[in-house]
Amino acid sequence: MKVLGISCGRKMGNSEVLLKEALMGAEELGAEVELVRLGDLNLKPCTGCNACVVSMFEKGGAGECVMKNDDFSFIDEKIMECDGLIVSSPIYEKSPSGQLKILNDRMGPSHDTAFRTIAKKIREEKNITTGKGPDERSFKRRTAALIAVGGSEWDTLALPMMHLFTLSMQISVVNKMLVNWTGLPGSVAFKEDELKKAREAGRNVVENLNRPVDEETYVGDEGVCPMCHSKLIEIRDKDKNYPAVCGICGVRGTLNVVNGRVKFEIAEKDKAHSHVLMSGKFEHVDELKNVSLKPNPKAQELPGMLKKYREYLAYSKPER
Repeated sequence: MKVLGISCGRKMGNSEVLLKEALMGAEELGAEVELVRLGDLNLKPCTGCNACVVSMFEKGGAGECVMKNDDFSFIDEKIMECDGLIVSSPIYEKSPSGQLKILNDRMGPSHDTAFRTIAKKIREEKNITTGKGPDERSFKRRTAALIAVGGSEWDTLALPMMHLFTLSMQISVVNKMLVNWTGLPGSVAFKEDELKKAREAGRNVVENLNRPVDEETYVGDEGVCPMCHSKLIEIRDKDKNYPAVCGICGVRGTLNVVNGRVKFEIAEKDKAHSHVLMSGKFEHVDELKNVSLKPNPKAQELPGMLKKYREYLAYSKPER
C-alpha cells in the first residue's frame, strides 16, 4: 500500500510539518510513503481547450493533456500510483494555495471517474484496440485526508476547495483537519493536540483502506453536509423545493435549525444526486451532454459572429 503526501505550501511550513506527521502515522501501519511538494514542480495553468474530454468521448482515449512541456505527467503518475492521499496546504485569503487550484484544473474533467468509465465503454463498444484507453488505476479504491492551516479563522473556502481536488477522481475523503491561529513559521510544533490529530489522519487513511468499502468510516471534522461533510452550503431561494445545495458535492436539500444547531437535511431519494456517488457524477455527464455540450444548430455562423471580438483590442503585455 502506498500513501502519497502532497505539500502545497512552503518547505517546512506548518502545513508541511503536519503532513509529515500524518505520513509518519501512515508509515506506522506499514504503508510505503512518499512526499511531493507542488512548489518544486513546473505546472502550467489549464487552457480549457477540452482536448482531454474530446479524446475520451469521441475516441475512447486516455484523456491525456495536450500540454507536455511541464511536470504534470510526473504528478499525474504519482497520484495514479498511490492508494492513499494526504494533501496539506496553508490558507491564503480563505483558500488553499493557488498551486493546488492549478493542479485541480488540470486533473478535473480529464480524471473524472465517470468520464473515464464512459471512455472505457466507448472502446469496448467500438472495439477500439489502437491508442491508449483510460488508465486502469483510475478505477481502484483510494482514500484521502485533507489538512489546512491558517493564521486566523479566515478559512471558509480552504477545506471545500481541497475536497474538490479529490472529488472528480472519486477518492474518498475519510478525514478533514483544519488548524487555525497558526501563523508563525514552525509554530504548529508547539501544538501537541494538532500533531496527534495529524498522525491519526495518516492512520485513518490506511485503516480505511484495510476495511471493506461498506465499513469505511469518516473521522474528521463533522461538517454540515451528511454526504461529503462540507460546511459550505449555498442558499438558492429560487427553488422552493430545494432552497439549499452543498457547495462541494452538489446534493440538494433544506437548511433547518434542530435543537439550536443548523442541520442540512437531504431526502433519501435525493442522496443519489451527490457527486460523492457515481450516480451523481453520471447525472452531471448527462447534463453536460444535453445542455452545454450540445451543438447549436447555427454553429456554422459562429466564426463570423466572433470576428468583431477577435479583432477588438490588442493584448497589453510586458516588454521582454
